Amino acid sequence: MRITQITVVFLFYWISYDLSCNEAVIFKFSNAVCKSFNESWFLIHQCRIKAIKRNVNTLNFNGTVLYPAYDIFVHLQVFKKANGYKPWLFNVTVDGCRFIKRPNSPFAMLIFNLFKDFSNFNHSCPYMGPQLVKGFYLRHELLKLPLPSGEYLLAITWLFDRRPQFKTDVYFVFTE
Repeated sequence: MRITQITVVFLFYWISYDLSCNEAVIFKFSNAVCKSFNESWFLIHQCRIKAIKRNVNTLNFNGTVLYPAYDIFVHLQVFKKANGYKPWLFNVTVDGCRFIKRPNSPFAMLIFNLFKDFSNFNHSCPYMGPQLVKGFYLRHELLKLPLPSGEYLLAITWLFDRRPQFKTDVYFVFTE
């Protein structure tokens, strides 16, 4: 009886250790495209992905807001690749200034929690000067949604005074 209990405990620890060491989830960037619609208000200096390891890469973004932005809206859309990129599940517009003060959109909170440790976007309005995302890599532990395997596009359009100023399209792969 005692040997059976010891064997069961040993097997439990061995299986849990084996599962924790197995990183079967691939959650990485595949491309990033940034475009400024109004370069007299927002300049994009850098928007690139840097490979760190085979399944890990980082996103670096560097842009400058040339004039104070008090009225910021963020339009978030997720697309899934299936014979081209098709709209999938989320199409949300969020008041950025209000969201930073009091987060009110679950989807925007999910996206913001992924990159807030890597950016300087964590203050309230007005935004002016350099806006950075440096060394941002995707961590599947922070993704609190069940996500089917596939290729995705997160299209973010940034609106200042209700007019689109720049767009960031981030392509990523999620595989279990």
